[in-house]
Amino acid sequence: MPNLTPRRDFIRRFATGAALSAVTIPEVMAEPASSSEQTSTTARPFFNVLDLGAIADGKSDCTSAIQKTIDACAQAGGGKVLFPAGRYLTAPIFLKSNIHVEVLAGATLLFTSDFNRVPSVTGRGEGIDRTVYASLFTGLDLENVSITGRGTLDGQGEAWWNAFRTVRDMRRRMGLDEREPENPPGLPLKWGRPRMINLYRCKNVLISGLKIINSPSWNIHPVLCENVCIDGVTIIAPPDSPNTDGIDPDSCRNVRISNCSISVGDDCIIIKSGYRYNKDGVASSSIAITNCVFGTGHAGVGIGSETAGGVWDVVITNCICQGTDRGLRFKTARGRGNVIENVRASNCVMRDVGEAITVTAFYVGGDRHAAQPVDERTPMFRNLHFSEIIAKNVKQAALIEGLPEMPIQGLSIRNMVVDGAAKGIDCVNATSLVFDNVVVTAENGPALHADSVQDLEICRLTSSGQHKSSDPVIRMENVNQALVQSCAPQKGTGTFLELKGIANREISLVANRLKHAAREVELVDGASMDAISRSSS
Repeated sequence: MPNLTPRRDFIRRFATGAALSAVTIPEVMAEPASSSEQTSTTARPFFNVLDLGAIADGKSDCTSAIQKTIDACAQAGGGKVLFPAGRYLTAPIFLKSNIHVEVLAGATLLFTSDFNRVPSVTGRGEGIDRTVYASLFTGLDLENVSITGRGTLDGQGEAWWNAFRTVRDMRRRMGLDEREPENPPGLPLKWGRPRMINLYRCKNVLISGLKIINSPSWNIHPVLCENVCIDGVTIIAPPDSPNTDGIDPDSCRNVRISNCSISVGDDCIIIKSGYRYNKDGVASSSIAITNCVFGTGHAGVGIGSETAGGVWDVVITNCICQGTDRGLRFKTARGRGNVIENVRASNCVMRDVGEAITVTAFYVGGDRHAAQPVDERTPMFRNLHFSEIIAKNVKQAALIEGLPEMPIQGLSIRNMVVDGAAKGIDCVNATSLVFDNVVVTAENGPALHADSVQDLEICRLTSSGQHKSSDPVIRMENVNQALVQSCAPQKGTGTFLELKGIANREISLVANRLKHAAREVELVDGASMDAISRSSS
């Protein structure tokens, strides 16, 4: 090997993993690179936060030293900012373009619990563009930003959670809306709580390898960002911690989230696009979520309820939910507007969850049968497809509810096995609905209940005889144009199909194997056999 200058030898040793404790790098920052090095893609400098005054004792305020290090790196044209092992107490840090922050194994960044040390920024909180507290890592209008490493980000969130609970209770006593207006003077928090990583209008973002714990609120929140990769991140917060969502892409495009483990007090991964509908809202689109494991949380993977900009072109694959309130949860409400469309979820396994699949336009409640006028603020679900789903010990197999004025359009569930559900599948206000090769063991009620559905196809639906024999396998109300084909209820089945009410039309039974059913069809509340046609039942 040719002789190297001491400086070049240092960079070579450092890049191949030389121990940080054995080297210092002030000369790297002070000595300008040669012209040949400036043109090399490998000649980026390294900046150690300890060299600009950070004290890793967990007590000294390192904010100024860390910010100086990032600023120096940016002034040099970009590069890597390193946090060696130790504990760094800090207020918000503002990132710059072309910066790679690496939190090394054994390093922990402790976010301040002194609210007065946290400045504000113009950002997005609760889906509304407004003033918010800056976050541990805040990025505004940047390119080429990465935060990686095997270290830990600790939000020390308990003080923030307690302050939020106080603010929430006081707002309720004042009769204020949950989201609006801003907090009145005198409350413990002036603005919405910080995140751990909050990026606005950034491009080419990488977040990987980190362990993030006890965030004051949402953990990773990219807003209006493009080309975002989040990989191998572990996120943990107590189950009762308020609004500690794991990862929330918000009006973002080209997002990949993979290999993450998340257990928090709210939704684990949830896609959003703004709370208030406006014609200039920005959608979240082209998002892939794969190979993730979820523990506690309101949902494993979801969309909404802030969907004002629209959400489309989403793929969710190879995910496991263990104890979340819901597995896959898509939610919106009147007033949010826009469309959620072209979503596919497959190869998901769930255990001990509330609802395996939830698709609802009634996130804030309402009468499922009372239609309202349609306008630009009316939300729409269409082209949602779920397949290869296994769920065990759930409260409900699926809840699917569109608006009466805007039914869900084009939803399918295929190859789904639900073993041990308190309730089966409940769907209302939908068109072009398909259930194919679905097994549901429901303790109470029908395996499948369809209400106000147009163009329904049920193929190879199986229900174990463990459910109450007084409950039908399928119940239909206000269903028009349904095909029930190749279904085979198991021993102990009472009624296979119950028609309820006078509004069912064109129900076709084809090639069903009903030898274990005591009754093929039961008519309730004025239903008529004129609605039924059958072939080879």
